Amino acid sequence: MGPKGAVEILFRREIEKAADSEKETERLVQEYVEKFAHPYVAAARGYVDDVIDPRDTRPRLIHALEVLKTKRDANPPRKHGNIPL
Repeated sequence: MGPKGAVEILFRREIEKAADSEKETERLVQEYVEKFAHPYVAAARGYVDDVIDPRDTRPRLIHALEVLKTKRDANPPRKHGNIPL
């Protein structure tokens, strides 16, 4: 859902009460984008672990995959089966 859809849901009553609903929607969309529609707000609130600069994406992915290349699953063996009852 984009900012416009979110604004139409969140501020439905304010848009209905406005004299010019189209202008009010645009104003609210701009306000929403400034406040919420960028990754730094999500990172500050802890929803995102890190914001990666686009030029650093490939090296970060390569490093993560190299770390996982030798990883082995270490789950304990099953103690008993699940028989149908």
